[in-house]
Amino acid sequence: MAVSGKKKRIGELLVESGLVSRDDFEKILSEQKGTSKRIGELIVDKGICSEYDIAAALSSQLGIPCVDLKAAAIESAAIQIVSERLAHRHQIVPISVRGRDLHVAMADPFSHEALEDIQFATGYRIQPYISTHSDILWAIEKHYKADTSVDSIVSDMVPKEVEVLEDEKEGSAEVGDLKKQSEAAPIIRMVNLIITRAVEEKASDIHLEPRKDKLMVRNRVDGALRVDLELPKSVQGAIVSRLKIMSNMDIAERRIPQDGRIAVKLGNKALDLRVSTLPTSFGEKVVIRILDSEGSLIGLEKLGLDTDTRRKFVSLISKPQGIILVTGPTGSGKTTTLYTALSHIADVEKNISTIEDPIEYELPGINQVGVDEKAGRTFESVLRSLLRQDPDVIMVGEMRDVTTATIAMQASLTGHLVFSTIHTNNTVATITRLRDLGVPSYLISSTIIGIIAQRLVRVICPFCKEQYTPNEDKLRGLALTPRQVKEHTFWRGKGCGKCGDTGYKGRAGIYEMLVLTQKIKEAIATDASENHLRQLAVAEGMKTLANAGVEALLKGITTVDEVLRAIQTEDDFGSLCPDCGAILDSGYIACPECGKKLIEICPTCGKTLDARWAYCAYCATKLLKGTKAPHGDHAKVIPMGKDKTA
Repeated sequence: MAVSGKKKRIGELLVESGLVSRDDFEKILSEQKGTSKRIGELIVDKGICSEYDIAAALSSQLGIPCVDLKAAAIESAAIQIVSERLAHRHQIVPISVRGRDLHVAMADPFSHEALEDIQFATGYRIQPYISTHSDILWAIEKHYKADTSVDSIVSDMVPKEVEVLEDEKEGSAEVGDLKKQSEAAPIIRMVNLIITRAVEEKASDIHLEPRKDKLMVRNRVDGALRVDLELPKSVQGAIVSRLKIMSNMDIAERRIPQDGRIAVKLGNKALDLRVSTLPTSFGEKVVIRILDSEGSLIGLEKLGLDTDTRRKFVSLISKPQGIILVTGPTGSGKTTTLYTALSHIADVEKNISTIEDPIEYELPGINQVGVDEKAGRTFESVLRSLLRQDPDVIMVGEMRDVTTATIAMQASLTGHLVFSTIHTNNTVATITRLRDLGVPSYLISSTIIGIIAQRLVRVICPFCKEQYTPNEDKLRGLALTPRQVKEHTFWRGKGCGKCGDTGYKGRAGIYEMLVLTQKIKEAIATDASENHLRQLAVAEGMKTLANAGVEALLKGITTVDEVLRAIQTEDDFGSLCPDCGAILDSGYIACPECGKKLIEICPTCGKTLDARWAYCAYCATKLLKGTKAPHGDHAKVIPMGKDKTA
């Protein structure tokens, strides 16, 4: 189509769509003579319709997609292809690249001059999209000033040099182009800055999250995510490509999740970064796990064990054989506890081997084997092979199935000390979990020597620590007695620059340690219930997670909210006796201090009774109403067979 006819054609198209009347169009056409304004601009200026109405009408009439540039994910690779001068001249914005096709947003899809110029300058086939004139100007300003935006962010923050210790792989020509764009100086500085800031904050993970109009960077510090940076949307593609190149991923593949690894040196510190990508609605999300081999070896004195628990822990890990299990949710410090235990008992006279998925930290003097399911290197197969390697101590990353658990238990029976992890809420629940996996109770009782459940609670920031009065409902949820509340001072962090305005700085462990005594082993072998085992363990002096959490609270280490969050359920804290205020475990049927009955029990079958029942619903025993037994006595009953009136 001739250039001279394009303005008339656009106007006629708007008339045909019913958006502009014929009279209005004729008036605007006559007014346009002698001006440099386009028909669309004049229509908007007159208030006849909006830019968005025009874009929608053109899209409908021509069958060309309409794009919202403020919501679209503009690829930096596309921006790099078209110069800023060309974009300004023809009022276009490149959106994305697909093979040899360049997708371009334009307000005037009839501009053959623009299409031909861009195709000639880039060598790509042009696929047009329709957008508004103002949105195109906004996008040009935003995306072509990306380098300036990034530079302004890093200008006052000089990051340390991050040295990549592994060679990067070369790829196809297209991958080479993306690599070139991701290695622009501002992008390299930005990636270095992101990693440097996370390491300085002692973050465990970095989250790069694509949002509708920006790239959000959040760091997980002390178990909680904190916003670190908000970057322009335009740098998203280049930053993700840079990280994918560093971790040897396929940067041209954006449709499936990928995993990679980067070995870097930051100053004098060597770090291992595990990188994971995931396609989302606004682009690829990247999560980087920061593994610091030096930071994993903290020593027994820094685990946070009290004197009695530490003594029991050292005694357990010094045993010549048996199984020690560490349990807790993801991120509760199980790996750190196991590594610390292995480092403590490491000796030139011992052969210590580990099976991990993956190997998180390198331990000197210890043989570490990584699981690789694709290569057939499973927990089961490696464990069988390790038993032929004359081991003294074995660490199995996780007991995932009955086969792995059974082999580990057989290894302990033949004179090996075995460490492993399992996912349960507390120590006694681990016994139930093993039974559910299919491990016989007799094998559990004869092999396991100790179970450790743990959580991490955030420590109150010492720089902004202040006294406060906690919410009464929360204190009641912790089952604190009125006397404890009165005698203790409660603390919290006000929030300051040292702690990132969170009120917390660092974390401490709280532990529940179950040492399997002969009495507990006998109970396990006879298939005793979880509730019975828990009562037996508490009676033998086990400090529960709830007890440990409350102890940390009363010592001023952490806050009420943090203890409630870490222990997860208020049932773990028990309750208070309504008569004397004594702390009651969830399994109690009577108060151990005043004898008040908490529930009625049928003396025939031992099951819980409802106060409204005339007969036991489980064994049909008739209950005599109106007779109250003294504390500690059973309710009077008349067996069904002896009641002639029944």
